[in-house]
Amino acid sequence: MEKFMTNSRKNELDSKVSDANDASEIVEDRNHDFSAGNSRKKNVLDFRKYTKQIWLAGLGAFSRAEDEGTRLFDSLVKVGEELESKTSDIADSTVGVVGEVKDRVTGRVSDTKEKVERALDERVSSTVSRIGFASHKEVAQLVEVIERLEQKIDDLTKEVREIRSGK
Repeated sequence: MEKFMTNSRKNELDSKVSDANDASEIVEDRNHDFSAGNSRKKNVLDFRKYTKQIWLAGLGAFSRAEDEGTRLFDSLVKVGEELESKTSDIADSTVGVVGEVKDRVTGRVSDTKEKVERALDERVSSTVSRIGFASHKEVAQLVEVIERLEQKIDDLTKEVREIRSGK
């Protein structure tokens, strides 16, 4: 991350602060010389002195905020990266657990569905049997018997034709 202020800008501010301190000393010397008899001038010079101190305090605060702000920002970024890493690990493990639970539940649902289907088939078959309807299995057996009978009829019909034609 770039710093808020470049080194050359910082050096320029330091130079201005130094010049301001020199000017402040000159003003203080003048104030000292002139203040002997005149309290009104002293109040004006005190006001200028305090104004200058406030200005310098502001510059110092800005400089410190810049240095510490950068460190604080970098520290916050690092903490954010650590937190993101932890939360992504937790999210990944949660997704894994949810996947396992989903697989178990899906298996159980499938087993339950098969059990319900079997029970329903048994009940329907039992009910159909009690009513007197033929079951699917019985119908299939009847179809098979009918097909064999048809084949025998076809064979016998063929024999009868051969016998009649050979007489």
